[in-house]
Amino acid sequence: MFIHYIAMQYHVPVHSEFGEADATMDAPTIDFSNQKVLGILIAVKSVFASKGFDGASMQDLAQGAQMSVGNFYRYFPSKNAIIQAMIQFDMNCLDAEFAEIETAENPREVFLAKLSDRIENLSNEEAALWTEMQAASFRVPEIAAVKRTMERMIRKKFVNALVRIHGGSSPADLERYEQHAQLIMLMVHGFAQRRYGSLKTDQADDKALGQLVFKTLRMAFEASATTTSDEQVLSQ
Repeated sequence: MFIHYIAMQYHVPVHSEFGEADATMDAPTIDFSNQKVLGILIAVKSVFASKGFDGASMQDLAQGAQMSVGNFYRYFPSKNAIIQAMIQFDMNCLDAEFAEIETAENPREVFLAKLSDRIENLSNEEAALWTEMQAASFRVPEIAAVKRTMERMIRKKFVNALVRIHGGSSPADLERYEQHAQLIMLMVHGFAQRRYGSLKTDQADDKALGQLVFKTLRMAFEASATTTSDEQVLSQ
């Protein structure tokens, strides 16, 4: 799920919730309804996954999208602009997924199903991209800023989902949900990095580990509701 930078300065926010101070990477306005744009973003993911953000050249990316370099520049003026667009697109997809949880008749069931699917169907490509983004954040301050903001937004969405599922929105409840949101993200990201770092691992072992990760997260998820909320205490 995460990934977008020529001499021209655009400074367009990556996402509607990104603060201006955090959205400092250069990026053009992207039309995600354009199927050509979506096709390019899908095609270049494998290039970034195999060559890394630093190693992939614009020529590599254009070849991956089966386009001439000149035509490729018409859509994305720089490599960083592509990384920005990938991040923005991933956040848009996450928005839709969390919106589904918020409006579901059984949000608990939908939440757990999506979490299980995320772990079970995490591709090596996605694992490689996340690991590369982690590494790039140590080298490129702009990517680090976007990454921090993106993670803060995702934690907020997790917290909102837990409020919807368990109820309770007191400061104590929100603090507890925030801790569990951080645990979920930590374990999913750790699993992604482990999968990328050991691509030759037996698939059965990898699947078994994924199941254990989900089982652990499910226990933590259930535990996030075991503490009686302040609001429940006051209502008794």
